[in-house]
Amino acid sequence: MTCNLNLFHQYSTKPFRNINKVIILFSLTNDLNIKINGEVKDLDAHIAIINHGDIFEVENAHNIVQLTIPIFYFYVEDDDFFQCYFDRHLLQSSGYIKTLILQTIQQYSEDQTVDHQLCSKVIQTLYKEAVIKYDVDYIPNMSISNTLFSECLLFLQDRITQTISLKDVAINSSISESYCSNLFIRYLNMNFKDYYTSLKIRHAIKLLMTTNLSINTISEESGFSSHTNFTNQFKNYLNFSPKQYRSYIVKMDTLPHLNIEDKDYSPFLPLINHFDFNNQLATEITEINIDNFDPKDYSKPSKAFIRLDNFNELFHFTFNEYFDIDFSFLPEPVILIENVSDVTSNQINYHLLHRCLDKLFERHIGLAIKIKSTNQFNVVNQFILKFLQGHNDYKLNKKVVKLMLIFDSSKMSTQDIHLCHLKIKNKNKDIQYGMTVDGLLRQNQTVEKTYDTLKRLNFDYYLIDIENIETKLSLINKRRTYNHSTTHFENYKQFILDSGIDSTHFVYDYLSLKCFKYASNSSNPLQLADLVCHIIALLRYGGGISYQLIADETKYLSLFNEFGNALPLIHIYKMTHPFVNEELQICNNYIMSRKDGNYHFILFNKINDRYLSDSQQKFIFKNTLKSHSLTIVQTLNSEHGTIDNLLPQTKEQLFLDKDIINQLDQCNHPKTELFIQENDNQDVNVVLKHDEVKYVCFKPI
Repeated sequence: MTCNLNLFHQYSTKPFRNINKVIILFSLTNDLNIKINGEVKDLDAHIAIINHGDIFEVENAHNIVQLTIPIFYFYVEDDDFFQCYFDRHLLQSSGYIKTLILQTIQQYSEDQTVDHQLCSKVIQTLYKEAVIKYDVDYIPNMSISNTLFSECLLFLQDRITQTISLKDVAINSSISESYCSNLFIRYLNMNFKDYYTSLKIRHAIKLLMTTNLSINTISEESGFSSHTNFTNQFKNYLNFSPKQYRSYIVKMDTLPHLNIEDKDYSPFLPLINHFDFNNQLATEITEINIDNFDPKDYSKPSKAFIRLDNFNELFHFTFNEYFDIDFSFLPEPVILIENVSDVTSNQINYHLLHRCLDKLFERHIGLAIKIKSTNQFNVVNQFILKFLQGHNDYKLNKKVVKLMLIFDSSKMSTQDIHLCHLKIKNKNKDIQYGMTVDGLLRQNQTVEKTYDTLKRLNFDYYLIDIENIETKLSLINKRRTYNHSTTHFENYKQFILDSGIDSTHFVYDYLSLKCFKYASNSSNPLQLADLVCHIIALLRYGGGISYQLIADETKYLSLFNEFGNALPLIHIYKMTHPFVNEELQICNNYIMSRKDGNYHFILFNKINDRYLSDSQQKFIFKNTLKSHSLTIVQTLNSEHGTIDNLLPQTKEQLFLDKDIINQLDQCNHPKTELFIQENDNQDVNVVLKHDEVKYVCFKPI
């Protein structure tokens, strides 16, 4: 088992599971269209990473470079290899990897000594930049739009160690055996036996490499009917027996040996010579000329919805001096009341409620009320009318009424929502309206009918709980563009795109850790870069996000801890203030704006290593600034601005007095530094450490 480097003028494969190796593929002429785990990808100039266990297919590609590395070498580098995979989207140093490979081909063609460290460098780069770790073994999720077939695949994945037949799968899904067989051909272009046997072989390889179990035991643990069947199937996939495989592993050198196919590479050399070689890891140094501002985006208007359960919680938030919560840096903050039962049951002090509204509006905070029935609407409508009649400034439009009514489509019919809207829409021009989308999706037979309803009602905002399993299944069952492997945010963007409605009208409701692709798994904690990317998406698409106010044991994203101290998300919102209503340049690890003639940057290690705490990036800012120009740097990390690190890590409830909370607040801020430029045109170097965010502002004189 050696590493192999090959070049192909034309390249195609039938669908099969990649076993016992990791494959790196790219095209010298940007002509690579590949299907990986059911998802078609036009990679253009990007690198394809095919993991151990992935199912892939290439119909027709040209001028392909292929590097295959046995998984043994990845396991030597990290013995948790089987609990991870490599995500090409995280790989920033693709140019560096291409350079290593193409220089090796040049060296071989010119009879020079090739770089025997090539495979080791590629392995280390993938682990440094592109690895995603799991608590359990990595088994690829197939991008399948058919919910029934997805359940069939999950049934098999959960029973790798058992002997399962096609009939068992069909019975579990309440379908015929022939129909079940057709599903494998239709969606995977593989038969059931190939899919399931290759899955079990993948599992057996792990046991052979990581345990001392006997071959017979491994055969049983991998769900094979007999030792003989296991051996024959193993030979079929790897060309040697399980016993031979284990012997090879024991004897293998831990330094990868590279085998280059002996052929004439001269036809490829002109293409290789045109390649822009890059010998530097991209994650180590980022060079930015601050005068080369190339904005491709303009930040769109957005709102931050903060969920509270009822009006009594609102009173507690508004009038309790124990909390000194500041929403001023949130984009158009709106308190969203989820339950109005305390109003409909007359368990409310209306005088206090009117004072509360006044105070909120003075602080430029809106109030949204979720309506779940016509009865609730009638009560809320009456109290709104009383409020307007009792306050001439609002009645005469001297003050802005920052009210919004959100109709819950899972509790109300479209007709009832329409009639309620007609009753109130002319009472005050500043009142806004919205509705939840989830109920509509379940009521309508097609997604198109849901879009038609939204356009007909023409409300200001549409809230969708895209993470809700019923909502996701509704989309998957009704439209092929959705499947079980896509992330919640990808589904959210797709829903907006298909609607034909401007993205600023949509609200991502009940945002939780599940939204974050690399943190939805409990083994991968949410990092500051994830939060930055979340806010960048809000700047780019606009609309709204609904947050939980106070953090608790749930996975919902929150703004403050139990004592009212700001969590890092609030600090990042403050950092992004110069990017609101501005042209933006959004890159892999920084964003830039030119607000008020200054140069504003937020630096983050989105692509860089998520696991090694000693990783860091260096940013070099080229500039034409005069001496004595001012540079401001704010740093958010575990020591500055992360309140959880100031509190004891305990699940027991703490009771702190107001003075202690104030002192914690004083410590809970990013570090701010000021620098004066000594010389004209002097480069400015900034180092960004692991899980750190920096705001950098250059102020010319």
